Amino acid sequence: MRFLWLIGLLLAVAAHARVVGAGSEDPVGTALSGDSTVVVGSIRVTGNKITKAKIVIRELEFFTGEQLSAKKLEDKIRRSSQNLMNRSLFNFVTITTHENNGVLDVTVKVVERWYIWPIPKLSFADRNVNGWLQTTDFSKLNYGLDIRVENFRGRMEYLNFLVQGGYDKKFAVKWTIPYLTKNQFFGMGIMAGVQFNRLLAYTTEENKLVFFNADRRYAAQQFFGQLDFSFRPKFNYFHTLSVAINHVLYNDSLLVLNPSFTYGDTAYTYFEISYLYKHDFRDYAPYPLTGYYFDIGIKKTGLGLLDGDVNQWSFRLVFDQYIHLIRRWYFAYNFSVMYQNSGFQPYFLTTGFGFDGMNIRGYELYAIDGQRLGLMKTNLKFEIIPRKEHTIPWIKSQKFGKVFYALYANLFFDAGYAVDDLYFKGNPLTNQLLYGTGLGIDFITYYDLVFRFEFSLNKQGQTGFYIGLVAPI
Repeated sequence: MRFLWLIGLLLAVAAHARVVGAGSEDPVGTALSGDSTVVVGSIRVTGNKITKAKIVIRELEFFTGEQLSAKKLEDKIRRSSQNLMNRSLFNFVTITTHENNGVLDVTVKVVERWYIWPIPKLSFADRNVNGWLQTTDFSKLNYGLDIRVENFRGRMEYLNFLVQGGYDKKFAVKWTIPYLTKNQFFGMGIMAGVQFNRLLAYTTEENKLVFFNADRRYAAQQFFGQLDFSFRPKFNYFHTLSVAINHVLYNDSLLVLNPSFTYGDTAYTYFEISYLYKHDFRDYAPYPLTGYYFDIGIKKTGLGLLDGDVNQWSFRLVFDQYIHLIRRWYFAYNFSVMYQNSGFQPYFLTTGFGFDGMNIRGYELYAIDGQRLGLMKTNLKFEIIPRKEHTIPWIKSQKFGKVFYALYANLFFDAGYAVDDLYFKGNPLTNQLLYGTGLGIDFITYYDLVFRFEFSLNKQGQTGFYIGLVAPI
């Protein structure tokens, strides 16, 4: 992953960095009171060697000629800075003003990231790193090259080529264009690829995935393509409509091992359509401390056009809130629900806790199937090291030489319930309330990197130490 490229630089900070003050300049000018009326003058963007200026200006919540109070402008500058940081284009954003003949000229200074990442890929045929660590079976490693071009053409486009070999093979390409129209409201994306799996989970026993190993053959072959259409009329509201087509071919041994793995055949071709709405007011999306987030999505798998057997729909809702309590103390909570239609659903379409970001801390090593899920997560955080900025003198490029980091301790409690009407036999963790609690340390740094180290205790009295690479809530 990308963090492997940066870990050496982070280790060098302590020995070679010097502190750089964040500055205390009033963004709307110290001579103006909060009730003073100001006029926004020119807007100048600096530091954008690759990024087009219109991409930066799109995230600003103020415009040339706007009249408003100094306090209101200060608030809009703060939100504009958050908007820019949450686009994952820049490591640092500084917005300052200068009074010029009765108007306030605005300068937006950005420090761009490195955008081209030819990343050596090392992953696991198991569900996650914690599952692989139980066996450390090196024969189940996947390897390849993941070429990511972020901010392609300076227009915030994302281009991705993936070539993966090893135990499972995958070839995929993805191109996301966030802005197709002049008003920068509409965008689209395209993705296509093939995937060949030798190892595939065909059932769940004792809430652990049971795998079929096809050895020299493939357990599953999948060909897929997808079109995404996006609409972002304002700064914090996102709409995405996706249409996908999938063709899957399964090894016939899977149906011998689990007759409910499919609807009865080994090959299926089907469409999938989904809609996702996001409402995002987080201060820093990779690791929020204040604000809130909400999304709601609905997905229909199988439209009856190609294969009438495939017929599933699902609904999902997520709400997160982040609260600054006092001084260095923060609190966050999450509520998530997922609902699938009733009736028989084959195992290859099943989901539950442990998949798609739905997880209960303390149960990372389990797969808890369910057609209806409810989840609550809470975090109480203490800021051990507030965000600090450093420069590494011997690295001349600001893309890597200027860094920030922060460190947090947290106490967490999660609880969830999975209703499983289909595969509950032999899986005791379904159809009961589960909970886990524990302590953790989170290290945050530039390039959206989050390193989580957690010790947890679950309802069954089991303890464990787990590693995570995204924010827990």
